[in-house]
Amino acid sequence: MIDKLIVLGIIVFCAYMAVVSKNIVWGVIFLLCTNVGLGIIYYMMGAPVVALFQLAIFAGAIVVFFIITVMFTKAGTMDETEEELE
Repeated sequence: MIDKLIVLGIIVFCAYMAVVSKNIVWGVIFLLCTNVGLGIIYYMMGAPVVALFQLAIFAGAIVVFFIITVMFTKAGTMDETEEELE
């Protein structure tokens, strides 16, 4: 029971940091940690197939897609400066 609460605490922290992070790359990394944590929780609850899908589809494919998208765009902070607004 206590191990599930620790993993859930890590998931909530990573999800919060993925939303609040100003750096896009760190946001994607925290999103990856959130999806891996969800896969661990699914496995601990006795659903290994759902855990495999969580890791393969979300942590594997979607996060890789986000990383490739960030690589093709200007990766960096999401702060808007006055030059970008004009």
